[in-house]
Amino acid sequence: MAYLAACTSLQGLQSHRPVVLTQVRSSPSVFRTGPPPSLQISARYRGKGTDLSRVPAFQRSPTDSGSSEVQIARLTARVAQLTVHLQEHKKDYASRRGLMQVLSRRKQLLLYLQSTDRPKYEHVLQSLGIRAPKSGSI
Repeated sequence: MAYLAACTSLQGLQSHRPVVLTQVRSSPSVFRTGPPPSLQISARYRGKGTDLSRVPAFQRSPTDSGSSEVQIARLTARVAQLTVHLQEHKKDYASRRGLMQVLSRRKQLLLYLQSTDRPKYEHVLQSLGIRAPKSGSI
């Protein structure tokens, strides 16, 4: 059974939005907030299974994670992982959309690197095996 209660009547909660409380079947006097454990599923990408072995070659320092070359290398690893996944799961349209987003982000970074540091751009393309994006369009 679900009950709706205002947070102002509950102790310890800071939000002013209503909270849905569910009654535990074994003990009618105990309440818990949030969805049941069976519904707590996260589809967010967490980086498991991505081969990042080529990324350290592009780092300027051991802690570098934001330079364009490192971001391009990380996105290239993600593209490879998604490509393998989509070869097996051909109708996974959500992952296909995610792949398009990753490709678009990588293309933007490549165009930026091309306009700022041409030799580094060519080195990144050659070492990662990426085709040059079509110039003029993002």
